[in-house]
Amino acid sequence: AEMLKAIGAENVISFASGAPPTNLLAGTCRFGHDPETSVLDANCRAHEVDNLYVTDGSFMPTGGSVPYTWTIYANAFRVADHLLQHLGKPNREKI
Repeated sequence: AEMLKAIGAENVISFASGAPPTNLLAGTCRFGHDPETSVLDANCRAHEVDNLYVTDGSFMPTGGSVPYTWTIYANAFRVADHLLQHLGKPNREKI
């Protein structure tokens, strides 16, 4: 906030309480079929990076008006199921 005010910003509001933020971010890695308009494919795999899957709120275009934590969980389970089908189940003897 001090830096913003130093360069002339007005009406700067800061909530630095030391507590973690209570908002959920979304839309930073949208998913879709077209690499020109999305970062991830329909299975949340990065278009341009093999073996990179994103399972946080980034895949959604926006956060909506209510907490969407359960949507993030459901999508993570969906992606995990896809990975199990694609890669096969882990060999527990090697773990």
